[in-house]
Amino acid sequence: MASNIKNVLVVGAGGRLGPTILSALSTEPSFALSVLARHSSISHFPPGIADHRTGDDYPEPDLLTAFKGQDAVISTVASESVTTQKKLIDAAVKAGVTRFVSSEFGGDIGNQKAVEVLPQYFGVKKDIIDYLKGNEKEGLSWTTFVTGWFFDLSLKLGYMGLNVKEHKARILNNGTDRFSTTTLSTVGLAVKNALLHPQKTANKSMYIHSFTVSPKQVLAALEKATGDKWNVTYVDAEEQKKAGLERMSKGEWNAGRPLLLQYICTVAGYGGDHAEHRMTANDLLELPKENMEEVVANVVKGMKEG
Repeated sequence: MASNIKNVLVVGAGGRLGPTILSALSTEPSFALSVLARHSSISHFPPGIADHRTGDDYPEPDLLTAFKGQDAVISTVASESVTTQKKLIDAAVKAGVTRFVSSEFGGDIGNQKAVEVLPQYFGVKKDIIDYLKGNEKEGLSWTTFVTGWFFDLSLKLGYMGLNVKEHKARILNNGTDRFSTTTLSTVGLAVKNALLHPQKTANKSMYIHSFTVSPKQVLAALEKATGDKWNVTYVDAEEQKKAGLERMSKGEWNAGRPLLLQYICTVAGYGGDHAEHRMTANDLLELPKENMEEVVANVVKGMKEG
């Protein structure tokens, strides 16, 4: 395992998370950065960052060319794409990469109850970590991140049952169960700092968070920031879980997954509040202390101006 990481490549740097990670890495002068994007991608990257291209199915020759000489590869591709992730891992091993950061950003994969509710999501993520562990003997170390929802991005996109544009909220039960969540910028900083501490972050899942709050606390902050009383619907959590499972059984992934993710993340017992039950890496990774109300106010302001 390399004691220092210099050459870093980001796969999927044009997606929702990739640009934030790339931006954070760009602030570290000791890193030489590259990206790998598909030929069909229309993303453009800052000057000074090597831009490698690959076929849409990530053929091995393209991966080996891009991975040659890299110390670390960071994957931000869709984590449900188990075939793609394994292709990237296999190519990293063949190319001599020493650290792989897999695209497991999200909920607590170590919570078996969450895996059982949504195996198509959490089960696949767990499979990737097991695959990485199996490749440790080949000289590939790994790091993953448990972040919870990307808080600011989720607000902008209307996840978590909170619709900022329409001032509507869908809250499970009474909305007092707490969940751990991380802002995009803090996720990026965590990845950068993990690579700066390769020995301490090798072969570990790093549990991080910006804060741990309840849906009702977030709702109160949103009402304060918008200056409006929101239209709130309280939903029985078990009924939502049942509806989500029914949608998934019919193959309606896009309809069922959000229902189940909200359930897993905001109902106690499914790992959504990981920062209250796991040893977090916030101090090791030198992550800032953040204020939820301030983040909410900035998101609302940005949406109004944008």
